Order: sequence, then C-alpha cells, then structure tokens
Amino acid sequence: MMRILKFIATVLFVLFLPDKLLGQVSWNDLPKVEIYQLWEVEVKNNKTYTDPLRDVTLKVKLTTRDGRVVNHYGFYDGNNTWKIRFSPDDYGEWTYEYWFTDDQKKTSGEFGCIPTSKTERVVKNAFNPFWLGKGRQPKTLFKSLHAGDRFFAYNWDDPANPGDGNARTLFLDWVVKNGYNMLSVASCFTNRNEAGRGKGWDTPVLWPINPAEYRKAEVIMDTLKNRGITMFPFAGLFGLNGEWPVNWEDQQLYIRYFLARMGHYPNLILNIAGPEPFWAEYGYKNAMRLDDIKRIGAFIDSIDVHNHILTVHNETRASQYGCPFIDEPWCDMTTLQGPKTFKPEELFSGLSMNHRPDKTSYAHETLWTGNMYHPAYSNDHIRKNTYTILFSGSILNFADNNGNSSSGFTGSLDLKEVRQEKHDIVSSVHKWFATIPFTRMTVRQDLVKQGFCLAREGEEYYVYLDARGKIELYLDFPYPFTAEWINAQNPSDVRKGKSVIPPFSLQHSTFETPADGDDWILHVYAPRPTEVAKGNFPDIAVDRQGNIHLVYNRSGLMYRKYDATKKEWSKESAVGCPCVNPSRSDPDVVVDSKGNPHIYCGNEYAWFDGKKWNKVKPKGSRDSELAINSNDQIFLVSRGGNFKGNIGMETRYGNTRWSFLPDPDENGKSINDHVYNDLFITPDNTLHLVQRHGPVKEVTYRRSDDGGLTWPVEEAVSDDRAESPHIVVTRAGKVVISTGKGYLFERTGEGIWTERGRKVTAQARHQPELGIDNEDNLYLTSFGGIYNTCFRGRWMGEKFLPPVTGNPTIGFVETAGYQNFAYIVWEEGKGHAEEGLGEDSSIVVGIIYPDGRIVVLH
Repeated sequence: MMRILKFIATVLFVLFLPDKLLGQVSWNDLPKVEIYQLWEVEVKNNKTYTDPLRDVTLKVKLTTRDGRVVNHYGFYDGNNTWKIRFSPDDYGEWTYEYWFTDDQKKTSGEFGCIPTSKTERVVKNAFNPFWLGKGRQPKTLFKSLHAGDRFFAYNWDDPANPGDGNARTLFLDWVVKNGYNMLSVASCFTNRNEAGRGKGWDTPVLWPINPAEYRKAEVIMDTLKNRGITMFPFAGLFGLNGEWPVNWEDQQLYIRYFLARMGHYPNLILNIAGPEPFWAEYGYKNAMRLDDIKRIGAFIDSIDVHNHILTVHNETRASQYGCPFIDEPWCDMTTLQGPKTFKPEELFSGLSMNHRPDKTSYAHETLWTGNMYHPAYSNDHIRKNTYTILFSGSILNFADNNGNSSSGFTGSLDLKEVRQEKHDIVSSVHKWFATIPFTRMTVRQDLVKQGFCLAREGEEYYVYLDARGKIELYLDFPYPFTAEWINAQNPSDVRKGKSVIPPFSLQHSTFETPADGDDWILHVYAPRPTEVAKGNFPDIAVDRQGNIHLVYNRSGLMYRKYDATKKEWSKESAVGCPCVNPSRSDPDVVVDSKGNPHIYCGNEYAWFDGKKWNKVKPKGSRDSELAINSNDQIFLVSRGGNFKGNIGMETRYGNTRWSFLPDPDENGKSINDHVYNDLFITPDNTLHLVQRHGPVKEVTYRRSDDGGLTWPVEEAVSDDRAESPHIVVTRAGKVVISTGKGYLFERTGEGIWTERGRKVTAQARHQPELGIDNEDNLYLTSFGGIYNTCFRGRWMGEKFLPPVTGNPTIGFVETAGYQNFAYIVWEEGKGHAEEGLGEDSSIVVGIIYPDGRIVVLH
C-alpha cells in the first residue's frame, strides 16, 4: 500500500509539469516545497523595538489554488531578523503575502508544493480517524518507546561534538533497528526540574523566549524528523516543575512563538501538560487546573495552522472513570497512564472506554516492564497485554525500567541496560499486527460475546482471545464467510477454520479454538473480489436481469459478460475496435432493453445484436461519454462542437447511422473545447449534462427535455476546474454533481447548487466517478482506489481499496448500480493517472454495498 501512495504522489506531480502561467510566474519557475516539509522566508526589519516579541507581529496570509486561506504569522529570531515557517498540506500553487503590523507594506510571492518521500505529518488517519496516521497514508502502525529526561540534554550528548561518544546517535540507531517509530521524551520542551528526573540536564529552555534555546531544540527535532520518528513531549508545553509562564498574556505569547517556530515539524504531537497535571498540583504553580487546560487547548486549536494532534497526559484514574478531555472539540487523542494490570478485560475496558470513533488512544504508561508501580509482567503477560492494547485500537508506549520511570534502559538510554527479550516480544506482536488491514476496522465488541474484536462489519473480523475457548460472533449477511485461527504465540501458525453461512437470524456463529496453544486470534472474512481479466481502462454496465457487461482495453477493445443466473463469466471476445488513445477516450458501455451492449472507445462505436458485433463510426474522438435512454436511443457527447459550440452531440437509434444534434452550448458557449462532459439520462428521457470550462463557472450544468434538440437550462455550479465533473440524478429528480477534486454539489432549486463537502480527496486526473443504484444510494470512486458511499442519505466516509492481487497500484474505478448495491470494477497494475495503467493490469470485479462493504460476486 505504501507504493500506491508514492505512485499517487507521482501522479500529482504530473499535473504541474506544463509551463502554465500562474499570475506572472510559470510553474517551472516557481520555488518548490515538498508537501509537509519546511517552507521558510527570512525577513529583515531594522526598526528599533523595546520588545520585538510583543511590540510588532509579522503576519502572513497563504492561499491555495482553490481559494483556501491560511492566516499565519512569523517569529523573531534575533538580530533584527524575523522568519516565516510553514509546512504546506496541499499540492499545487500557493500564493503568500506578509507584512508587519506597524507597517502595512506587503510583500507577496508564490511557491509550488510537490510530492515527498520524507516524513509526512502525524494526523488522524485520513480514512479512519479511530487510528493515528501520517498524511494520507492508508496505514501507519505507531510503536512508541519512552525515553528519559536526558534525551534532549546537551551535557549528555552535544550534537556539535562528534568526540563525546554520540550516545544519542547510538540510541536512535537501536530505536530504528527495533522498529520503534515514536518516542515519548520526558524532559523535552520543559525540564522536569527535580532530582533523578530533569535536574542537572542541559535541556533547551523555551521560556523565557530565547531564540538560541529554540535552536538547540530544533537540532534534535531535525534529527528525529529525518529518521521518521514521531515525537511526543511527555512533559508537554506546561510540564511538571518546568519553565513556563503563568500569566495568560504570557502564555499566549509562549504558545504563539512555539507554534510559529516549531509548528512546521510534521513529526510533532502536542501535549499541553504532563505528567498528571491533576495529581501533583505543587508542580503546576496552581495554574493548570481543568479550566486552565481547556482554555489553553482551545487557544492552541484556534491558531495551530498545522493542525497537530493535541492531547493532555492523564493519571491512572482516567482509565477507570474516563478522560476529562477526550470529548473536548480540541482534543484529538486520549493519553492514559493506566490501567496497569495482568487482567486483559480490565486493560481493554480502561483503554476502549476512552476511545472515540474519530479520536485515537495512546496507551502511554500501561505496559512499563520493570517499573515499580506496575505488576511484575512475565513474558506471556507482555505478549498478551501488547495484543490487547493493539486490539483496543491504541498506540503502545513501551518502557524498559528498573524502578521508577526514569530508571533502567528507558532512563539511562544506555544500550548495556537493554532487556532485549522484552522488546523482541513487543516487536513480534507489532510485526504481525502491521500485516492486517487494521485501519479499515474499528473495535466492535457489540459483535462478540468473548474476546476483543476489530472488524469491518460484513467484510473482515479479527478477534483476540487471551486463552483457549470459544468465540460467538454475530454475522448477518447474505453471503458465506471463511474462518481461520492464528496462533498468537507464533502468528505463522495458521489453522484452517470452518466456513460459515450466516443463519439470517439473531443467532451467533460459534467458533472453537484449537485444543493446543494458549492465546488465539480468530480471523473471519468474506471472500474478496477476484481478477477476471487482463487489461486496462475497464468499464461495466448491468442489464435488467442483473447480468454484468465488462469492457476493457488490451491491444483493442475486449468484452466479457457475467451471467447472474449461472454465476459464470463468458469467454473473452474481441469487439474489433482498436481503442485509439484510451487515456483520453476510455471505454464506455451501456446496455439496451434487450440486454445487448453498446460500446464506445477511442473513436469507434460498436454494438452487439445478439449474434455479432456491428460498427458505425461517429465523429466524436475524445473526452466522450456514451448514454442510452429508455427507448434504446444512443447519445454520444464529445469534445468539439459540430455547429457553433464547443460540445458536440450525436445520436443514433436501431440500425441507423449517427446524426448530429445541436451543440448543447451554442447559446452559452464554453470557454474552450476541453470540456470533459458527462451525461445522465433519466427514465423520462431527460438529458442532464455536466461539463468543465463553462461560460460562467468551470463546472456547468445543462438540461434538455426534448432529446437534445434544445438546452434551455444552463446553470453555473462550481469553480473547480480539475478533470472532471460527473453527474447522476435520483428517482425524485435530485441532480447531484461531483467535481474533479471530489467535491459534491446538489441542485436544491432552480439555479441553486449547494455544496455538500469534499467526499473524496481526488487529485490531478484521478477522475472521481459518480454512480447510483436503484434505491438512490450513491457511489463516488477515484483513481488510486479511493471511494466513498452515501447510504440512505448519509455519507459513510472516505475509504481506500486494498489490492487483491500482487500488483502495486490501483487505477481507475467504476461502478454500475443495481437494486440496492452496485457492481464495482477496478484495475491493478503499474502506471499513473495521466496515461493510465499498463495493458497487463489485473481487472477486478466485485460488489460494493452502500455502507462501503466490498465483497466477491455472489
């Protein structure tokens, strides 16, 4: 899946290759910044200020190509120098302007944001905010280690002194080698100034503000970023016995400066206060009460332009009675000190009760082996607790102590004190867990009577049982499931389980563990869609009997039919069309009332009369769309008008040749002929057309009530010029349009279009396609395997298709609605959206349900 994302990034880069003018500067001449990486501008100001931190502000306004505005600010770096630091989160052109508040003279410029192979920003998972993620990566498993107070200390290891033993480098080498990609660092941005903790360690002092001290912190933060290690500041910005302001005005200055200077780091998680601000009042200056933390959290959330994960460290009681912050709108993650227990049910309950569907959980101090405040964990306890924590959907922060939290290897960071066997157990569990599609699932204890369940209901289930026994699992879907048992002590030991046909009642299906072993994992899954052909640019249609008609290119147009009654595919047949330039005129298939397919690809049209393929050549050549009405009349809309417009339309019926219809845009001409039309015909034979490059706005809607003879309705919809808009219409006549970037619009009145938000995050030439089934459920699919569904009026959330073959990339995805679901087809292979995948790609067909489930044909 990682290769899919790198490929998607490559596609995005292709968008920007043309030497297109952006204001006064072409794309090729713009300075480039990789996404989530540092864009920095240095600004000199020789005015004399009594206090340059308070007397003046360097304000910044950044704007994306689609009009999103980010209001930011710079920071003072000493010697009459201010700097602006920003980490862009969207590809394409950014414009900016900045000015000092005591001088309204503005300086402006532009830069371009391009793909990266470096560390992406730590955020909620883009497809399932139940988990922590990075950028738009579908899956990232975080494995955290607690590191002692000395980690940031210059008198432990000075980065500028290669002769002092390089203890930090040796420690980080071991961290990476052992699979840890996240550190919880004790004395970090604030020093826990007490004996045995941070006292005596020369860690950066961030308050009072001294640019030189921040530079010390940046050197180490850069090291962590370059190694791909996420940093959690255990003490936070307002840590126990630390250096930080109490006055609210000073606190705002402190936070603003920190975020302006350090906020660009993509590997940074923000912790307001720790450890346990409600436990040790004496160390928090009587200034970190509940209302104080809520006020600070809301303030950070309001000015953090990089939208970092924000949390607060909790004491053990939060795992018994609930985190007091998790339901605050600014809190993204609960950070827990407990439970500390041998009992899996108690551990799981304490973690899961603090989890939310859109917020993650950090099991920060729940498995610290050798810690005096924890039970004496055996190796079996470490394994079982690690599984339990991961199955709760939490991130494990492991520690290797020999006393308190600052003891042992965790405290000393000395490799001689490592108890490697303990870390190997944790690593083994994480390595297995990383192989399953956990980010497609959430905790579903409502589906089981025993064990801890992660599920994507109707598709796949993993249930962890800490001892031999039985699992009762609720399955109520109209297709079979397969089961297997995974030995939790040795995940390579996989035992075949029984196949299950759900009882279609409220009865649970029961599964018995094998008779040997100890803890087991039950894996139950519905068969996934399968490869049915080789080729690229697939399209499908379904006839009234539910038969599937599949077309695709492989050195010419190919066709297969799936017989819904016999449940089998026909042999592959060549249609006889060469598929000229399919990346610009990909195959389209529609089916008439007799169940015969009509196909257009490249610049040729063919239809099957029940015995043979017949061809009648139209004029249309690219960016075309084929449609059919209830009378079996065929319509083809293409780039380039036949009369006075830029949109051409042709029609034919029966055995006739193609004939021209009036250009739909004759009376409201498109700005050029790169129109990328889409056409939807309702049962009453009304033609609904959407196009790019409209006369008023980029996305324009047109309607004809007389079979394309006149087009009296022309309405501006959106300024999104990306390729390309698509359209469907519900049975009640509601018109729905998706744009090239994945935004959705509904026609809510004559000439009134209401935006419903971005439903898929499509990029350049990803061509998000709209589909609709017989019950008006919607399906929006995009190149790269990104999709979203609308079930009975509610969008289910953006998801991604995991490949079912060994190919690295998912290409274009199409759907064909039928009854209360849709058939889905996609391609898996190598290539990019600009030219498409190769002809040796795998064509995969399955069923997609409006709740997002995707399974094999059945």
